[in-house]
Amino acid sequence: MVGSDLSRNCALAYRWPPMTVAATFPSRRSRLIWIAVWAVLAAGLVYAASSLSWAEVLAAAGRADAVWLLVAFLINLANTPLWALCWICLLGRKAPVPLISLTRILAVVAAAIQAFSVVGGGATAFVLITGRLGLSKPRTASLLVMEGLTTGLVKTILVGAALVLAPGEAILRGIGAALLAGMGGGLIGLIFVSRSGALLHKLAARIGGRARVWIEHLADWTAHLDAVRNPSRLGGAVLFMLLRRLLEGLSAWFVARACGISAGPEIILLVVASIAIVTMIPVPAGNLGLYELAVVAAYQWAGVSPEVALAAALLQHALFLLAVLAPGALVLLFEAGGARRKSAP
Repeated sequence: MVGSDLSRNCALAYRWPPMTVAATFPSRRSRLIWIAVWAVLAAGLVYAASSLSWAEVLAAAGRADAVWLLVAFLINLANTPLWALCWICLLGRKAPVPLISLTRILAVVAAAIQAFSVVGGGATAFVLITGRLGLSKPRTASLLVMEGLTTGLVKTILVGAALVLAPGEAILRGIGAALLAGMGGGLIGLIFVSRSGALLHKLAARIGGRARVWIEHLADWTAHLDAVRNPSRLGGAVLFMLLRRLLEGLSAWFVARACGISAGPEIILLVVASIAIVTMIPVPAGNLGLYELAVVAAYQWAGVSPEVALAAALLQHALFLLAVLAPGALVLLFEAGGARRKSAP
């Protein structure tokens, strides 16, 4: 039963091998750093919000067109199925997994990420994927790392493209172009490393000292990059993840339209890129505050009033959370009902 798995996911996750935990969960020090970063940003957000007219914010939200908001919500429902297709690409043909089963699992994982932050969502993913799909713990850990890599690639593409296309200083366009070029070079290097496991082991055998240990670790890590060695699998995963983000942008455009904001594609891309940046911070649950900060900052760049921008940000975030939390909750309720029927005399 999913409910019992969720209740003990943290205990299970941290009883697993140190390598598996370290590969998937941030260390205590890094979590403290991210919490401090979030606290500073949250304090700045509270200070900025205190100067706004909340009556105008609520009035702007109340004037929003309900039809466009409904369309935005329906678009957000595609988030989890597209994520499941990304995972199917990363899994490959050697580990065939039914798409419906994977989608149900990821619906719960996505809800856990929003409810308990990335750490809780990662623990939930470990428990459900290994328990329901029968994958080994190291295999699950490597898949989570590959999914994180795919997410990082897509976020870099979005941020780079936003800086290149968004109106602003030439230096920002240069930074965006450099970011995209750096990502391309890094990806080429990663593909090379993924195919160099045997060569690295031979090199390690000839080198002594601490360098040998690091090279051996790198060589062992390449064994988990099977998706990188297959361009079609990695390309498919990136494509579905990118489509997921672009649909998020389309949903944001409908919310903007509902709130009377005239936003071109470059501004919507800036909104999505800003969200991609702040969601790298693994706290707090649901990215509360950070999400709104990103959307408001992007609309402020376009000259939208702070009150209208905040109204759009709150509506956009609420629709996203509802579209992600509702499917996960329905899966849990369905499975709980099924368990009760099975246990009934």
